Amino acid sequence: MLEKTSGTDNNQLSKEDYLIMRAKDALPVDIYAAKSWLITARSLFPHSAKVQFEAYRIEKLSKNVKEAAKCFSEIFQNFPDDRDIWKEIETVTACLRLEQCDPEAEFLCQMFQHIPQELQHRLLIMTADHSEDTMEHCKLLLLLLRRFPQTIATHGPRLVETLLTAEKHSHPGRAVNGFRKLLACDALPLLGTAPVELNPRLSLRLLCKAVEFYLAYIQQPQDNQIQHPWDRLFQVVELIGKKLGWELSSLFSTTWNRDTYCERLHQYAVIHSGNLCEELVVRQLLMCTVVVLLRILNEHNALINNDETMYCLVEAFGECVHSPTEPKLKKRKREDNGGIVVTSDGDYSGNGLALAVKLWDLLHSSDYLQREIGKLNQQLRLDSWLNSFLTDLAMYKGLHHEVLARLSQEAGSLSAHLRLASTCFFLKDYKGMLEYIVLVVSALPSICGKVSHNVTVPCARHLHYLTLARFPVIQYCCRLLLLAIKENFSLPGGVGDLAIGHALVLMQIDWPQEASTLSTITERITNRGSFSYPLFQAYIICVDILEELTYLWTEHGGGVSLDIATGSGVLQSTSYYVLSIIPLYVYL
Repeated sequence: MLEKTSGTDNNQLSKEDYLIMRAKDALPVDIYAAKSWLITARSLFPHSAKVQFEAYRIEKLSKNVKEAAKCFSEIFQNFPDDRDIWKEIETVTACLRLEQCDPEAEFLCQMFQHIPQELQHRLLIMTADHSEDTMEHCKLLLLLLRRFPQTIATHGPRLVETLLTAEKHSHPGRAVNGFRKLLACDALPLLGTAPVELNPRLSLRLLCKAVEFYLAYIQQPQDNQIQHPWDRLFQVVELIGKKLGWELSSLFSTTWNRDTYCERLHQYAVIHSGNLCEELVVRQLLMCTVVVLLRILNEHNALINNDETMYCLVEAFGECVHSPTEPKLKKRKREDNGGIVVTSDGDYSGNGLALAVKLWDLLHSSDYLQREIGKLNQQLRLDSWLNSFLTDLAMYKGLHHEVLARLSQEAGSLSAHLRLASTCFFLKDYKGMLEYIVLVVSALPSICGKVSHNVTVPCARHLHYLTLARFPVIQYCCRLLLLAIKENFSLPGGVGDLAIGHALVLMQIDWPQEASTLSTITERITNRGSFSYPLFQAYIICVDILEELTYLWTEHGGGVSLDIATGSGVLQSTSYYVLSIIPLYVYL
């Protein structure tokens, strides 16, 4: 007979609740006494969910993993619909999905491992089906697939269909969302490694969705939860490509090397050049090349636009004969691609652009490929990836009118103005060039930087990644102005003293790179017998130029009449643009 205690509350308790209460009261003082009370309760009330759950609770508080697992299993089997056990099941499954666990969550995960596997499987299935929240349901199914890979063939396609449907209704038009993340990062890698047959059309659809997700995520990462997104994307391409029977799928299991990847893609295109209208060949060449191209562009953009330095691609200057005064370029700073030399003010040669151009040409090597890349561009929304590249592509191919049209649509940034000035120069639109140079000067960065030694190199055609810093930008603009003036040297009647004086000023910033021009100028001054430049004293500071002109003034130098005193003078309209830039660097 149960011991009687005083108190109205105790008298109102049922025997079952009384025993549970005594166990709870004893637990803080004597755990063995608490267990004794529960052994009694379980003997008297073997079918009581409350008694068994209290026994489980005590074992959990005692950190007894095996006994807690045994109690939990019994409750789940005997009382699968009990509200308390379902709350505990939800807590356990939530802990199983955590990447980092606190001590209590760690205990529950360990306890789950001691539950019989058949019961684990059943518990996860029932929990997933019991969940009314679609996202929770999908996460539980993923948990099931990870812990029981043998169930992927059964539940994997069901999970994929649920994710696609949920995304369609919850996040239409948004590539980065929770359901797509589960699909791309979790479900597809699981399905790809399992012996599951997927419909080819569905497989291609899933691959496109994964590519679209990762590209959108890389451009605008909302968190740091996805580590190494490019590697994970390549894994999906490999796994789904293998299911589609793609020969190129094996490429994506190799360590990333952009040169190796590009070479393999070109080899495949050459081998299958006669089959570039076949669906299997075109589809894999298209998808694989686009993914590789965008990764190259992503790395390329990170190198030319970073927290430390920003670069701007400009059409630079070549010369047929190597000047003895020009420093030799380090091999790592130039890439010769079909007669085009690409240089940089930094360590990066810009060869990513050359590889991207080759891949782009590959994607347009047949009419069928060209049509399909247009469709894929719309499907994956690649404009934000390609707009900047297409401008660089036009510049790389020397399509100056197209460059001008594309840059004119961009916002008035320093980079755009600089490239517009460059493009106008090579189109011989010197008036447009001068106007853009004024805009460049008005937006010069505060960072000084250093003048470049690679603006002119011996080559037929030269592209250069110019550092967006004060001195390199001024140097480049000075070179544009100087070359525009030099082009008029050969005109009938030549140029006036004012233009010659401006040329002397402009060549100082990167002296002695333009030393040969000084010889031409002094010869012209000697032949004329006089030279007048009212800005001379204010802007000519290079010792070599001063010595050379002083020599012309002497009897041995020809006794040239030099009118170089400060005066107002009559300045031509072009001088306005030149004078807007030369005061910026002359007193460096």
